[in-house]
Amino acid sequence: MTATIAIIFAVICTVISIKTFLLLGILLILTVLFKRFNLVVFFSIALLAGGFFWFSDNQNQSVLESGDIEAVATLNDAITIDGDTFRAQVMYRGERLQLSYKIENEKEQQQLKQLKYGDQLQVNGVLEAPEKNRNKDQFNYQAFLYHKKVHWLWKANSLKPTKILNKSPLHTMKNLRKSQLEKIDTTLDTKISPYVASLIYGDRSYIDTTVYNNYQRLGVVHLLAISGLHVNLIVSGFLLLFRRLGFQIEKTAITIMCLLPLYCLMTGGNAPVVRAALMTICLILGNLLPIRITSLQALCCSFMLVFLFSPYCVFEIGFQLSYAVSFAIILSGRKIMRRATSNLLSSLYVSLISTVSGIAVMSYHFYEFSIIGVFLNIIYVPLFTFILLPLSFLLLFCLNLVPILLDIPTAIMKIAVTVSEIFAVMLQSIPFTTWVTGRPSNIFVILLVILIFFFFYQWEKTGKTCRYLFPIALCLFISSVNWVGKVSLIDVGQGDSILIQLPWNKGNYVIDVGGQMIFEKEKWAERKEPFSIGKNIVVPALKSRGISKIDKLIITHSDADHMEGLIDVGSMIRIKELIYADGGETKSIMKKALQALPETPTRKVVAGYSWRKGASMFQVISPKIRGEGGNNDSIVIAATLDNKKWLFTGDIEAEAEHALLDNPLIKADILKVGHHGSKTSTTPAFIDKVKPGIAIISCGLGNRFGHPREETLATLQDAQATIYRTDLQGEILYTFSKGFSFGLE
Repeated sequence: MTATIAIIFAVICTVISIKTFLLLGILLILTVLFKRFNLVVFFSIALLAGGFFWFSDNQNQSVLESGDIEAVATLNDAITIDGDTFRAQVMYRGERLQLSYKIENEKEQQQLKQLKYGDQLQVNGVLEAPEKNRNKDQFNYQAFLYHKKVHWLWKANSLKPTKILNKSPLHTMKNLRKSQLEKIDTTLDTKISPYVASLIYGDRSYIDTTVYNNYQRLGVVHLLAISGLHVNLIVSGFLLLFRRLGFQIEKTAITIMCLLPLYCLMTGGNAPVVRAALMTICLILGNLLPIRITSLQALCCSFMLVFLFSPYCVFEIGFQLSYAVSFAIILSGRKIMRRATSNLLSSLYVSLISTVSGIAVMSYHFYEFSIIGVFLNIIYVPLFTFILLPLSFLLLFCLNLVPILLDIPTAIMKIAVTVSEIFAVMLQSIPFTTWVTGRPSNIFVILLVILIFFFFYQWEKTGKTCRYLFPIALCLFISSVNWVGKVSLIDVGQGDSILIQLPWNKGNYVIDVGGQMIFEKEKWAERKEPFSIGKNIVVPALKSRGISKIDKLIITHSDADHMEGLIDVGSMIRIKELIYADGGETKSIMKKALQALPETPTRKVVAGYSWRKGASMFQVISPKIRGEGGNNDSIVIAATLDNKKWLFTGDIEAEAEHALLDNPLIKADILKVGHHGSKTSTTPAFIDKVKPGIAIISCGLGNRFGHPREETLATLQDAQATIYRTDLQGEILYTFSKGFSFGLE
C-alpha cells in the first residue's frame, strides 16, 4: 500500500514540474536525518518511481518529421473500418503512427476488410502532428496519442497491401480476436451481437450509440465492459470445470495462471481485466508458495506491475476507475459489509462504495455521474453478470462448435436484452437522474479525494452515510458554481457558438450551436456514428462548465454552421427557451429542429426584444422585420457584460450593416465579427461606427472559404482593433474582471 501511494505521489510531482520531483530528494534527505524510517521508505520508493517515470517519458520521442512520406508500414493495432473511413495504428521504423485514409469505393472497402494485423501496406501520405484540445477542459487527442507513444498522424492519399511477413504471436492473437468479432457481428442476431462482443471481448464499438448513451446516463454503462467480477466468474467457472475433469488443484491453478494473460490479450488489454488477472495470479501464487498474499497486497502488486510495464497507465480513465473502486472495496468493504443484514443491503453497499469511490474520476473526465446508478446496479449487475454473460459464452461456444444450437440461447438473450433496453428507456423519463458536475479544478479534485476518504472512514466507524455524503455533494456543487461571469467563443470549426455565463450562475445563454453541412452518402460509405458538432463539441463544452440547462438559446439564423447541432444539444441539455428570428422557421433545417424538439418553449423575435439580469443587458437590434432565415436576417444582439459593450452580429453582411449605421447601440468595445470574417461583411463604414477595441472572428482552421479574408483583416487593423481568431487561438474565453485567455495557450 505504501509503495502504491508513493508511486501515485511521485507521478503527480513529476507531471507538475521537475522541480517538484527534486523536492522528493530533499524530503528523503530530511527523513534520513530525522531517522523517520517509514517516511524514508516512502520517499525512497517515490524517488525511484518518479525517476523511472521521468526516464520513460524522456524516451518517448520521435525521430520523424512532418511532411510528405511514402513508405511501407506494418499494421499493428486498432484496425477500424467505419463507412468510408479506414483507421489503424501502424509501425514504421520502430515508431507507432496513427494512420487514416478515406476509402474511395465499396470494392476498396471490401479489400481493406481482408487486412490483418502484421500485414504490410505501401502508404503514400502526409505526416501531421496531432492537435491538442482547442476548447478548455475537452478531450486532448494529442495527449491521448502521446501516452500511447504515437507522435504523428499519417493521413494517407493511397494504400496498397504488399507482401506479408511472418506474423508475431501477438499479431496472431490480435487476428484471432478480430476474426471472432467479425464472426459475431455477421452471424449472430444484430440485437445481441453487440452485447456478446462487449461482454466477452471488451469491444463496445458495435453497440448502438443511443443504447450506450442510455446506459451511461443511468450509471450502468460499466457493465458493458469486462470487469473484475466478470474475470472472477470466469476463473471460478474454469476451476469448477477442471475439478470436475479430475485435475489436481496445483495443475488447475498453474493452467489458469497461463490462460489469464492470453485472455487479457483477447480482450484488448482493458485495464479492469488486466488488474483482475494480475490480482488473481498473485493470489494463486500466494496459495502455491509458502507465503500468504492478501487481496490488498495482490492489488498493490498488480498496480506496480502495470506501472512498470506501462508508466502512462495512470492517465487512463479505465485504470483510474478500476483501481479506485477496487481499493475502496478491499479497504472498507469488509468492515462495512458486516453491517449488512441481507443480500439486498449488501449489494446496495457495494454499489454505493463503487459509486462514491469513482465520483472524482467521473466528474473530472465525464463532467457528470448518475444519481440513481447506486440503486440500478442492484438490478443490472445480476442481469448482466448472471444472465447475459453466461448466455454470451454459451452463444460463442455454439457459434464456433455447434451452430445448430444457436437458436435457443439467441431467443433467451434477445428477451433479456430487450427488457434491459426498454427499462433503460423508461428510466430516462425520470427527472434529475444525472448530476452534471462540470470538471472540478485540481484543488477541488484533491478536496474531493480527501472527503471521499473521510466518508469511508466515518462509514466504517459510525455506520452513517447520508451526513458524510453531504460534504462531497457540497464540494461538487461549489466547484460547479460560476463565481465570475464568462463569455466563451467555443471553437466549433467553421461556424459560431457563443456561451455567456453570468456571475453566480444567474444565467446561461448560448448564441448558436455550430454545425456542418450534411451530405448524402451511399449506404456503404455511411459512418456508424458521424461526427456531430453539437454532440461532440458543444455539449461537452457546456457540461464541463457544470451546465445542465440553458436559460436562453438564440439561433441567429437558419444556416447549418450556426444551428445544425441544435437537435443534439436540445436532446442532451434542457433548453428553457429557444429564440430565433421571425421567419427563420421557413427554412427546412429549422423546421426539422423544431419538430425534433416539440417540448422546448420557443420565441420568435425581431428588433426591440430585450432582457436584463442584474447589471447585464441584452437588446436585439436586428432584424427589424420578418425575414427568411438568411445571413442578413441574423439576430444582432447588443449586450452590456462586465461594464463593457459587446456586439454579436451573426452572419450579417454589408446590407444589414448599412441598415444599422444610425443605431447608437452598435458602438462596442468588443465585436464578434460577422460572417466569419468574410469579405462581404465588416465594411469600413460599419467598423468606423462600431469602433471596436477588440474584434473576435470565429472560423475553422484551414477552411475552404478562405475566412477571414485579407480585406476584412485590413479593415480591422486600420481601425486599430486587436484581432482574436478561433482558427489560430482555439476557444476564446473572456473572464469578467480578468480579460481574455485562449484554448491553445
